[in-house]
Amino acid sequence: MSPDTVLAIGNDALALLGAQTVQQADEGTEMAALLTRIAPVTLRACLSAHPWRCTLAQPQLVRLDGAPPHSYRYRYALPTDMISFRSALRSGAPGADLLADHRIVGNELHTDETQVWADVQAEPPLIRWPPYLRAFARDALAADLALAVTGSGSDAQLFQARAWGPPSAAGHGGQFAHAKRVDDQQAPLAPIRSFPLLNVRAGGWR
Repeated sequence: MSPDTVLAIGNDALALLGAQTVQQADEGTEMAALLTRIAPVTLRACLSAHPWRCTLAQPQLVRLDGAPPHSYRYRYALPTDMISFRSALRSGAPGADLLADHRIVGNELHTDETQVWADVQAEPPLIRWPPYLRAFARDALAADLALAVTGSGSDAQLFQARAWGPPSAAGHGGQFAHAKRVDDQQAPLAPIRSFPLLNVRAGGWR
């Protein structure tokens, strides 16, 4: 996770908890050590909880030297900023065919194809985090930091509910639910290719 992202959202969470902010990840304070240990895991979990539009990417994979040790001919490096792998593609064009014949081995993709693209979720730079996603991640991080920072279990429960909703929501409520709704509204509408009423010729009704 980018240090800039950890500090920016981490300091937002610390401010909610009434704690002193961190100036640099390596400043040597107890709060900096706590933040750099907890924040990357929490923020990665927030990003992987939903296919946020700011995380979606389809990079062409870089082919590595040497053949893989088993049945496939080529090995490709998966993106270093990848959060989750969604599928392999035969090209980077819209609507590209899926590449079914492949294997993921560690940080590599093995296949017989000479070119491969990947549909992935990748960590966005801080400037691309929309406000609703930052608000959700801030509250989720405050929940994970609360017990260590304030010593209060009730603070942890409060921010847990703000981030993910009450227990009855089973992790699908709170800021998370709001952020998902807003993010889904950003998706472009699919064009209407056919509508029966538009195809009725003049005089077609009797």
